Amino acid sequence: MSIKSIRRRLRQWFRQVEATGGPRPPAVASPSTENGRPSAAGQELRGLEQRLWRLLMQPAVASAGRVHLLDLGMMRECLGPNWPDLRWRVFSAADALIERSLTRNDIRFRTSSDDYIIVFASLERHAAALVCARIAQELLQLFLGDDRTADIRVSTAVGVVDGHIQFDHAFAKALLADALPQAERRTGGGPVLSTSGTAIGGAVDGSTAMSGALSHADEATGKAQVALRQLRLSPDDAGQFGIRYRPVWDIGQMVISTYMGTPVRIFPDGSFLEGAAALTSVTDAMEILRLDAEALVGSVEILNGLFRSKSRLLMSVPVCFETLAARRTRQPFLEICQSIPDYLRRFLIFELLRFPPGVPTGRLNELLHEVRPYCRWSFMQVDFKPQSFSGIAGTGLSGVTMTMPADRSAEARLMEEMNSIVLSAERAGLMICVTGLSTTSMVVAARAAGVRLVAGNRIGPPRDRPRAMNRFDWPDLYREEDEG
Repeated sequence: MSIKSIRRRLRQWFRQVEATGGPRPPAVASPSTENGRPSAAGQELRGLEQRLWRLLMQPAVASAGRVHLLDLGMMRECLGPNWPDLRWRVFSAADALIERSLTRNDIRFRTSSDDYIIVFASLERHAAALVCARIAQELLQLFLGDDRTADIRVSTAVGVVDGHIQFDHAFAKALLADALPQAERRTGGGPVLSTSGTAIGGAVDGSTAMSGALSHADEATGKAQVALRQLRLSPDDAGQFGIRYRPVWDIGQMVISTYMGTPVRIFPDGSFLEGAAALTSVTDAMEILRLDAEALVGSVEILNGLFRSKSRLLMSVPVCFETLAARRTRQPFLEICQSIPDYLRRFLIFELLRFPPGVPTGRLNELLHEVRPYCRWSFMQVDFKPQSFSGIAGTGLSGVTMTMPADRSAEARLMEEMNSIVLSAERAGLMICVTGLSTTSMVVAARAAGVRLVAGNRIGPPRDRPRAMNRFDWPDLYREEDEG
């Protein structure tokens, strides 16, 4: 039985509870096998419904604030006539944000009225409310902007009276303003739980050890059963953040004239993650701002040194969605941009990272308008898959960057997909840069597809500092392959 079917049954059950007012468990008609026994899918569905019912009907669970309703009504009102067109984009973004914030033991689904019900398996009320408020805040920033006065309501189940679940209602802004001080009071000013489940004030990658033990709550009673010793690692063991520069080959001009600044997370054994994958552990917007600011300042300083030595080079600088989405992070970043000398801005490219899929055209245009005066081009990193770019055409975006999957056994399929991707980008008037190319055959295929800018280990490894612009043609590519 599919997840869609399970969610449909749960929504039907919730409507039955609201209509009858009776707290009776749902009757599940499980699919049967030939011998009449319930199938595995039917047993899974019945187990899920019974577990959700037990969670909802236990006073200890309800009073602990583990059942939440995320009300999107005010967002629907603010979007007005645009809601039907943006509805599925909102759901897609909400699903991604919620999925990122929950554990595998939590339950969430969308109701028939297009709201979300979230049941937390173990988080206490204030931590759970903060998770919901943060999800609501990011949705607002994405679709309405952070200057809007509208807000999303978060409802917390607090008990059951006469068979009806009773809710306390609060707005996300109030929860975000109130949750942190309350948590600090409860812990005596010590570390408090953030939306990602890590300790605020610790390392952004969650590596800093938490003092004391973690109590494990029993699902049925909510009482602490056992204290678990916590893992203690050095921050260095979780990797150090930095920026490295990949050479980008302009196939048309036969020159390496651009270096792509990419965030990296370097581990103790020398291995590293790069690009958006390096930042998956970073959830705090101010920490992301700090990384983006360091990348920008370091890149501009390198550009300035090259300019003074009469050397010219284009440099790509990463900037994350979280930095541009909210005023409190965008404004400090723009202040750094404003300090960039005019003569250097024409050598600067902004590479937009971590932008959620389905960003409304108006919202993207608004954010690009903020950074456009300080750069030559702006590119956005997107997934490597055939897709339409009509939604971002005309926003001021110069191009898109895609990373080729590292699967040599699928090169033929990837080449076909690249042809489709390039054609779609050309229709939208966008340049395209393909990174992650590790073989000469893929570089040749990229040229045949019409790709102008390529990068990857076949062109050159990431470096601590970019080199000066240099001529690079096809004999150089094959010669380096022979040498390798």
